[in-house]
Amino acid sequence: MSNCLHRLYFISYNLPTPEGEVHINKKVLIFNSLYFPDEAGGAEHSVKTLAEGLFEYGIKPVVVTTSTKPATRVINGVKVYYIKTRNLYWMKDSKRKNVLQKAIWHTIDMFNPFYSFLKQIVKEENPAVIHTNNLAGFSVYIWKMAKELGIPLIHTIRDHYLLCIRSTMFKNGRNCEKQCSICKFYSAPKKFASAYVDVVVGISKFILSKHLLYGFFRNAKKEVIYNTIDMEFTPRKTTYSPFIKLGYAGLLAPEKGIEFLLASFINLKRKNLKLLIFGRGVTPEYEFYLKRKYKRENIYFMGYRKDKDFFNEIDIMVVPSLVHEAFGRVAIEANFQGIPVLASNRGALLELIKNGENGMIFNPEKEGDFEQKLSLVISMLKENKFKFDPAPFSKDYTIKQYLKIYNL
Repeated sequence: MSNCLHRLYFISYNLPTPEGEVHINKKVLIFNSLYFPDEAGGAEHSVKTLAEGLFEYGIKPVVVTTSTKPATRVINGVKVYYIKTRNLYWMKDSKRKNVLQKAIWHTIDMFNPFYSFLKQIVKEENPAVIHTNNLAGFSVYIWKMAKELGIPLIHTIRDHYLLCIRSTMFKNGRNCEKQCSICKFYSAPKKFASAYVDVVVGISKFILSKHLLYGFFRNAKKEVIYNTIDMEFTPRKTTYSPFIKLGYAGLLAPEKGIEFLLASFINLKRKNLKLLIFGRGVTPEYEFYLKRKYKRENIYFMGYRKDKDFFNEIDIMVVPSLVHEAFGRVAIEANFQGIPVLASNRGALLELIKNGENGMIFNPEKEGDFEQKLSLVISMLKENKFKFDPAPFSKDYTIKQYLKIYNL
């Protein structure tokens, strides 16, 4: 038994440690690139939900995240260390940086030794487990540190950061079939350091398999735990009306398939449809371009909505991503509201959406497939054939799965 797992065994079961002391340690130290209120996407929401859920279960979660200045706060029972970035710039400011600055940032981020001072925080907190998530801005130095301190290490894969400097494996409008030479160079130290991880968790079978294919986490135990959807499952019967409202919610960006959706919608033969777009552009210029080019009477740009009340305004959720999604939060959130989803055959969406049950999958590269699958989803609406199991995405289920992995 490794030293890490040996230590975890004695701590978790309240047995005498090798030194003869009885000690119960229910503290989990969680690392993530960003944390509330500095959220950028679904990963930050998922980590926050996990941390607060652990607190509700009597675990002591402590979060360490990057920021522009140091601070320590307690948010909903969770202690959070905001650590000033030890790199050229904070990761949220990357869009304003030039090519040379980004190259230097990524070089440092391959294995950033400037975070060695974090050892003192880890020693003071004395966690039973270290749980890393998105590590952009920290680097995989955290894994080596955990190994050196003899603390069991769990890592959750939430995107393509370890494989790709863009974290997407998407370039020039297409998914990368393999790592390019640049990404292979930058990911080499990450692949080597992945040997330090004791348990690796994928937020989908897709994202876990992708990393294993490239030789990551050879020594780790493998698990899949879907993201928590912190909503009540609200099944509903849809009353079929003359006008059916399709919805899109998320970032308005080319890789998310927003232009594919708008162009396809305009060309539909069926005319009793409305399209409601919720979200803001990846840039203000791109959002303005979309509104100008696709201005139609039955297309509505509704702007960004922080709350989820927009689900009440739509009948079908469309997730037209061109990029291979690591998960697909908005699809499952729609399902939690009893809304069927029309999703592209990209990444984890293929395992989340089951044809004829909680929606339909279409191939954006197959001509006419979008319209054909849309007709089938409309038939599901008319016949109230929606079927969805929320259990694998519930907070209780997710927390219990992680507690098993932590052995707490």
